[in-house]
Amino acid sequence: MQVFGFAYAGREFVVAASPATGEELVHVDGELISHARNFNPVSEHRFDLPDLGEIRISFQMNLPVARVNYQLWINGVQALGAEAELSSAQFTEQQKISAQDEADSTLIAANGIPSKPAPLKSNSWISLGLVGLKLLKTVQVVKVALLAASVAVYSVMFTVEFALALIGVLVFHEYGHLRAMKKFGIPTKGMYLIPFVGGLAVGDLPKTRWQDVYISMMGPVFGLIMTLVFYVVYLVTESHFAGLVASTSALLNLFNLIPVYPLDGGRVVKSLVFSGRNYLALIALLSISALCFVLAWKMGFYFITFFIVIGVIDIVAGWRVGLAEDITPLNRYGLWFSVLWYLAIVALFLGMIVMIAQDGLPGSEIAMKVLAS
Repeated sequence: MQVFGFAYAGREFVVAASPATGEELVHVDGELISHARNFNPVSEHRFDLPDLGEIRISFQMNLPVARVNYQLWINGVQALGAEAELSSAQFTEQQKISAQDEADSTLIAANGIPSKPAPLKSNSWISLGLVGLKLLKTVQVVKVALLAASVAVYSVMFTVEFALALIGVLVFHEYGHLRAMKKFGIPTKGMYLIPFVGGLAVGDLPKTRWQDVYISMMGPVFGLIMTLVFYVVYLVTESHFAGLVASTSALLNLFNLIPVYPLDGGRVVKSLVFSGRNYLALIALLSISALCFVLAWKMGFYFITFFIVIGVIDIVAGWRVGLAEDITPLNRYGLWFSVLWYLAIVALFLGMIVMIAQDGLPGSEIAMKVLAS
């Protein structure tokens, strides 16, 4: 279907496009000269004509108003530059003659003022098609595809109902990160669900250590809210399904609080240590880590002890790099508040996992086995 056309130096140029396939075609006097696949409203075609030389046609479609701005370049010199209506109609003979006369005037004129293109007949359906193509391009196709893949994978591993509940837990967790980013005016790009990995909230980098702590912690906080909802439903109804979702949600959020970058816990711990900007902060971290290691070991949570060690190694290895970052550190109040906040959320998730397992709910022992592995 024709998008726009014009006449120049006795030649008729027509640009056609297919919104369904993205195929663009350039015809000169009815002969196909150039073709390309493009889903962008901005495009350019280059080719040679024996009697004119090197040709370049560039155009930009303004889809909301169904108009197009285009330029014709001959041997690197602009010969035409105008705006026209997007159309699928062919030129009438009168339009061709009018455009030809104006093109000839351009060749004769010494100042090289570009001629105006022949008016084109508007066609609403082609405009709607191009608008639809633009919207299709901007739709978060990748996000939808990843969401569908996650549902499919978890449905195979568990059941459809459990997969949907698990997706809800992950989405709510990532939504907490996005809400926190928006609270600080940080631009966001949405969230992505990745099979076997979980979710990812995408946005610009925080500007202060407190922003980093708050954004990192709000994911587990929202996860805690969702976990508590399912846990309360389990307590009230003794629903096997609700209890398993609560246990799994607590385990997933607890995993995110492991002090290894780039997990939420790793971001929090790094912000705490690097805010101190001295070795006292590092010593404090090592002391708290040692205490947590002993408690986790005595409770049989060997999974957590392993990642405590990995987290400490990660912090020590990146110590000098973290100190060099130009980010506003936490003050003393922020440091202690963040430490207590982090430990409290970890304790709550652990507590729910243990309590559900102690009830003897079939399937809840999986979370305990993971923690004891």
